[in-house]
Amino acid sequence: MNVYSKLIASVLCLSCLCGSFAACARGSSQGNGTVNNGGNATGNPISLTIWGAQEDQQMLKEMCDAYAMENPDKTYQFRFGVLGEGNSSDKILNDVEAGPDIFAFPSDRINTFYAGGALARIGGDLESQVKANNSEGSVEAATIRVNGEDHLYAFPVTGDNCYFLYYDKSVFKNPEDLQSMDRLLDVAESAGKKVHFKINDDGWYLASFFFADEDLGYDVTYNDRMVEEKVEINFDSEDGLDVMKAIRHYVNRDGFVAQTDDSKIIAAFTPDSSGKRECAAAVSGTWNAATIKRLLGDNMGVCILPTVKIDGEDVRLSGFMGYKLMGVNGYSQNKGEAAKLAAYLTNEQNQLKRFRTRGLGPTNKKVSALPEVMNDPIISTVLEQAAYNRSQKDVPSAFWTPMASLITPILTAKAEGKTVSDQQLQEYLNALCKQIRK
Repeated sequence: MNVYSKLIASVLCLSCLCGSFAACARGSSQGNGTVNNGGNATGNPISLTIWGAQEDQQMLKEMCDAYAMENPDKTYQFRFGVLGEGNSSDKILNDVEAGPDIFAFPSDRINTFYAGGALARIGGDLESQVKANNSEGSVEAATIRVNGEDHLYAFPVTGDNCYFLYYDKSVFKNPEDLQSMDRLLDVAESAGKKVHFKINDDGWYLASFFFADEDLGYDVTYNDRMVEEKVEINFDSEDGLDVMKAIRHYVNRDGFVAQTDDSKIIAAFTPDSSGKRECAAAVSGTWNAATIKRLLGDNMGVCILPTVKIDGEDVRLSGFMGYKLMGVNGYSQNKGEAAKLAAYLTNEQNQLKRFRTRGLGPTNKKVSALPEVMNDPIISTVLEQAAYNRSQKDVPSAFWTPMASLITPILTAKAEGKTVSDQQLQEYLNALCKQIRK
């Protein structure tokens, strides 16, 4: 990076740290469209605004500095804004034309951003590189079906938003004890302990039981504005009833805790005054890794989700898989340059940097195969679990609310010493699907 470029970038970085979201000047060009790997031949400074999470700011600035150094024939103006991925759609879609050139977002928001014109299609060599270098699941998450054709609209960044099993090695001493939910509960109950799994009041976790059956799922038909036109779901089928019977079986076990959350899981892993812990194992994600490690120390173990027995068959629990993506604004005046920078920010070397700096799971195939990644217990487990999971994309908009309360009646009956009948289970499924279908 030359002195002029460094000076501009430093001043702009400082202004962003003061809390402002700087934005490039915008034209009146229509959102979306396709970018390849074009450039700016005017000789003027190339102005690019990048928004990302607070914890990524320093890393993004280092990456952009490196990018400028690798392109000494050009002068760049980098502006940085703080934007948490969780509320990215609200901030950006409020005024897309004044938004950033590049921004990070969770994969389940891709349709929303496309519909708002906030995503430019990625084409040409950049598209080929993304598809060749990243995992199949992450590429699928970055792809949108428009008028019957699949097109790439984002760059995969990380792939670690899922859940897996944390366990206490002092309780589970044999690997086979972790393979099935039945064995997991047998060992935990024998030790007077519990297994926490938040499948009540949270459809994100509960879906893992239904996804264990490959024939169960949903299908959403969108119009060209990504508005739902038709939704089908088959959870109310005979296979779905078999899943509900299995759920009823497990939640009625003494050692199964379905009414839980992160705070209760942490509390259950925390030893009491006598050093005893209530929790032997819990289903959670990377966000609790540091705290559980502090509580369990060398006794912390992690593995993929166990199998459950559904209609007499052992099948692996399979949850949602969420990815972090990086998009190029469909209204950017520098789409070509923005796309090249976004490709660089998500390439092999920078995915490795994210792993080493923040412990984030890569989507790049070469990085995922590195010994240092495979030897990381958390990330290697995430990558293994991802092979079973389903991308959290194209989920029916009406899915979450009814799924959250689907098994509440089973737990209520348990508390009252009763058992829900098969007929009632079917009624719950019928009501669920009626609310979701469109």
